[in-house]
Amino acid sequence: MGLIVSTLEAVGEFALLLWNTIKAVREAHRSLGEIVRQIASIGYGSLLIVIGSSTFVGLVSGVLISYQIKDYVPANIIGLGIWKGVSTELAPVLTALVVAGRVGGGLASEIGTMRVTEQIDALEVMGINPYRFIVLPRLIAGMISIPLLTIVATFIAVLSALFLTVFVYGLPANPILNGIKGSFLPKDLIVGGTKSFVFGAIISLVSCYFGYYTRGGAVGVGRSAMNSVVASAILILAADFLISMYFYS
Repeated sequence: MGLIVSTLEAVGEFALLLWNTIKAVREAHRSLGEIVRQIASIGYGSLLIVIGSSTFVGLVSGVLISYQIKDYVPANIIGLGIWKGVSTELAPVLTALVVAGRVGGGLASEIGTMRVTEQIDALEVMGINPYRFIVLPRLIAGMISIPLLTIVATFIAVLSALFLTVFVYGLPANPILNGIKGSFLPKDLIVGGTKSFVFGAIISLVSCYFGYYTRGGAVGVGRSAMNSVVASAILILAADFLISMYFYS
């Protein structure tokens, strides 16, 4: 019974945070400076780790596709597999997971510290909308930064996979490139873009939720940071499945 009550309470708190944040959109122009700062923190601050992770994602994709099927299918099919796997699945999901691990816990602990030190209460006393000042800039920044990082990750991963298949496994470059060009569909960009956009919203909202409703002092801040990363990862994978089902069912 206690679990059901706590779950319903959490759902209600999250819905309240989401609704108040949506209502604060009309005041977004008052937070442009904070939005830019959060884009720099989430996007630019995560660039190196995204480049590193996407490089190895591309290399692993090249190994799995080239080594496993190079003797059974034409080289253009390998190009097709690299593009489809990276652009619609690996790049959006792994970028979001990496950013959730780096940024999600940080956002939750930052806002959680503001909560336990009563800075959020002080904003309310001064008549400043905490949802507009705290949550909205991070939500907008996440929904902008994650798609941009996904574009970078896709480009780096495809180049890494091509490098491995051509220079390590000795496969011909032209058929692989023709396979990538021949398999390119606008739908691939729509699927990857939709996933990264939704993932950005998930990371921002979940992190802000756990931070905003932090309880229990310093221990609660650490718990909120941990819970935000775990919850973001689970919701990212669930959203990935649902979006894939919607577009490919």
